[in-house]
Amino acid sequence: MPMPKSIRFLFHELLKALPTTLFFMVVFHLAMLIIHLDEESFGITPSRSATATIGALILGKLNLLLNETRLANLFAGRPLVAATLWKTLLYTILATLALLCEELAPIMIHHGGLEPAWRQYRSEILWPRFWANHILLLMWVLIYSAATELITAIGNDRIMTLFFGWSPKTRQPRSRATTRR
Repeated sequence: MPMPKSIRFLFHELLKALPTTLFFMVVFHLAMLIIHLDEESFGITPSRSATATIGALILGKLNLLLNETRLANLFAGRPLVAATLWKTLLYTILATLALLCEELAPIMIHHGGLEPAWRQYRSEILWPRFWANHILLLMWVLIYSAATELITAIGNDRIMTLFFGWSPKTRQPRSRATTRR
């Protein structure tokens, strides 16, 4: 029995969002660990982990939506460095907003609004750690943007053949001689 069109669409969208979501799930959990490293529990609590995971899911979907806009593809057709740097800027802004939301959400619940939560957050933040964390975030997003632009330019099949020695279309391993130049 064939799947309904709506289920196929959702499954396709989930598969498209999976690599981005997994990538940012790792990045957000590392960021959470760095932010809370000086605490006794090393910052790994179920609620913080769930918040980081939800942030990664949201960013994965935002990435899909952003990639469909004219804004994200402003430098399409130009050298990859232009598109890579542009998307790095866009994704870094999105990731920073997601991390801020992750930090502000529990404070907002406790203080009853965004303005008092923001004042509390700004009074407690350790700026050197904040900037160190965001420099790392910027580097991870740069790596992600460069990799996705390169994969788009080269093609998934060629990348799979180069990395794993087999083509997804044929599902057959290729000899090393045909995968290396």
